[in-house]
Amino acid sequence: MKKIDKARNLILKGIALHLKGVPLKKINTYYNLNFEKYSFKEKDISFVNYFTSISVRNRGIIEFILKKYIRKKFPKSGNEVKAGIIFGVSQILFSKVPTYASVNSTVNLFVGKIQKWRNFANAVLRKIIEDEIKIRSAIKNNLYYTVPEWLYLDWKRQFGEYNTHKLLKIYQEEPCLDIRVKNRLNFWVKELNGIRVGKSTVRINHKGKIEDLKGFKEGQWWVQDIASQIPVILMGNIKNKIILDLCASPGGKTAQMLNEGALVKAVDISKNRVKKLKKNIERIKLFKNLEIEVCDLMKFKSNLKFDFVLLDAPCTGTGTFRKNPDVVWIKNKNDVIRNSEAQKKFLLKALSYLKKEGTLIYSNCSLQYEEGENIISELCNSKEIYIDKILEKEISDYPKEIINKGLIRTLPYMYNKGMDGFFIARIKKAT
Repeated sequence: MKKIDKARNLILKGIALHLKGVPLKKINTYYNLNFEKYSFKEKDISFVNYFTSISVRNRGIIEFILKKYIRKKFPKSGNEVKAGIIFGVSQILFSKVPTYASVNSTVNLFVGKIQKWRNFANAVLRKIIEDEIKIRSAIKNNLYYTVPEWLYLDWKRQFGEYNTHKLLKIYQEEPCLDIRVKNRLNFWVKELNGIRVGKSTVRINHKGKIEDLKGFKEGQWWVQDIASQIPVILMGNIKNKIILDLCASPGGKTAQMLNEGALVKAVDISKNRVKKLKKNIERIKLFKNLEIEVCDLMKFKSNLKFDFVLLDAPCTGTGTFRKNPDVVWIKNKNDVIRNSEAQKKFLLKALSYLKKEGTLIYSNCSLQYEEGENIISELCNSKEIYIDKILEKEISDYPKEIINKGLIRTLPYMYNKGMDGFFIARIKKAT
């Protein structure tokens, strides 16, 4: 019996978990336990992470291809069978692994309860190799099947076919990493071998551990996407301002406000997420002007009124698909509708904590209008709020196209190889 390829077997398990709807973050935790348990070498860890990523990132394309070659239905317990075939196709079409090795190494994973599917998997993969040129031609420009149909139709209706095509194209690419520095931007651009974006951010290509980068242990920076920084920028000069940061974890915006001299009260419902926030802020040595409370936003009470309230509302997160390629598969339209109802309640509750002339910044990383533009429009029409329009001069480091009617909508293909998709509104109480 051949020795089990632990790396490939782990990928098979990971893709199968993804097909069951398990988020990649949990799969990565599962991976890390196995990396430690079996003393994986760095090259094997990179191999597992890379092929899991490209298999998930190209799942829509692979599913489209497999429909042409697989007529029979997989059994209910067939996630590992399908995962193995997806992994094989990923190697054939999206890597430099020789085709014969792609097939043989994949088929060798079909042991135990999935062994009876071994010949079937072998036949499918060899047929795909036989038709590879035709397949590559078919998928080259037809990206509409890259994501689930409901999402494609939503984006096409919202952004138009041309921009939706650009969204689907950037989905295929691995993202860069944005690092927000406390100070000395040019110094850190050089130290981290990156490029400068905005006034305080270094963009780098990095696939290893964040902890291994220069300046991490010394607390000189934190990871924060360039789009995620806009909500705090829109507050202007916040030195000594009192700010309520709702749904605050993991704390990128919290750190940004503290670094600008604000006095911040951070609230989050999750004890574990608050632990992470606290750890992040302690690492970068900005804890002095921060107060943290674990609390459900709808139950939070405060006698103090705030100059600013930042509500970065829980959402479907579809705007983060470059970094979280699984999000398009584990979310659905019902999630969007459910989130939008909760977000309205959160927003109205958040308004109650403002000073009379205070400002609320509402943001989230969803690309769905139901979680952004539609909510603001509805609350404006009901006279609950009015928009404090955002001006181009306030975001001069960003593309002008992100502003629409005084609101901000960033899209992942914008800004030098990408940014997260965000919706942002600056609003005031109408009464």
